[in-house]
Amino acid sequence: MTCRITPSVTLESKEPGFSALLSLVFVGLGQAYNGQFLRGVLFLVGTLIGGLSFAPAGAAVWLYGAYDAYAVARRMNGGTVPYRESSVAAVLLFL
Repeated sequence: MTCRITPSVTLESKEPGFSALLSLVFVGLGQAYNGQFLRGVLFLVGTLIGGLSFAPAGAAVWLYGAYDAYAVARRMNGGTVPYRESSVAAVLLFL
């Protein structure tokens, strides 16, 4: 009698569109959702500095932040970027 063990694999994933939407609603929130809190803070600070100095620069950083959140979530799902856990509480704390 052979006993076969089948490993249980839990695939965790991020929703790239949701991540981008969060960054559009509030700068850096998509990065926080992806578990990249420092990166989110950097996008927030960059947008504030860019917006204070020259409005189009702030808007450019804000839009790039949404793209970055989307792209990183896709790379996390593809396995090229390590998956980072985040919680609702941590995302709300970012606000």
